[in-house]
Amino acid sequence: MLLCGVQNWLAKNAFGNYISELEQQFLQQKLTNLRFGTILQVGFTSWQFKQIFATESQYIIQHHSNTEYTTVIADVHALPWRDQSIDTLIWPHGLDELINAEDVLREVTRILVPGGSLLLTGLNSRGYWRFFYRRQSNLHNWQPRSAAQVASLMQKHHLFLTEGQFLGYGLPGCYSKNHQTIELMGNRWWPHLAAVYGLVLVKRDIPLTLIPDQAKSRLATNILGVKAVPLCAQDQ
Repeated sequence: MLLCGVQNWLAKNAFGNYISELEQQFLQQKLTNLRFGTILQVGFTSWQFKQIFATESQYIIQHHSNTEYTTVIADVHALPWRDQSIDTLIWPHGLDELINAEDVLREVTRILVPGGSLLLTGLNSRGYWRFFYRRQSNLHNWQPRSAAQVASLMQKHHLFLTEGQFLGYGLPGCYSKNHQTIELMGNRWWPHLAAVYGLVLVKRDIPLTLIPDQAKSRLATNILGVKAVPLCAQDQ
């Protein structure tokens, strides 16, 4: 898994710390409605959300290497979990360094229960941040996407957007703890220039619909060329 590059960059500069704080606030807010079940966090082991979940829930942190908070060492390309075993997946910057995310998303869909939630954050490819940081040597291999591109990609894997938010409008050198004003202004006037997006997606399988009795009768007539007998005739 390649997330260590993104995580290191966010941790080593003031702008990264700024947007990291906003992302964690977003995740904490959304997780309060998802307190129960088996919760898996992939990467960003220093971001801790254990205090949010009910005591009977299971909170697992997976990372590609051993850290202080790692529960399971595994790679995101081969998630070591049974089919439909995870209720909620927390995936900070999950797509930012994946050139081809199809195989990984198939794994994500496989382990999520029907109706399970995916909480995803990532760098917004249309955000203003790219004008200041994209040329840095440790960022040239990143693969940021826009929120719209991510939502479209997720639909192919039966993951549908239910909530979303743009975060991080503070210009480099001009952000501080009193950043609420610039965040409100950004969401109001230039949302697509935000540094990061936060998305909540739900796994929805294609539902099966039973054929009504009348439709079954018409279908039998067309196929067999005989008059359909109502189902209730058996009881007469």
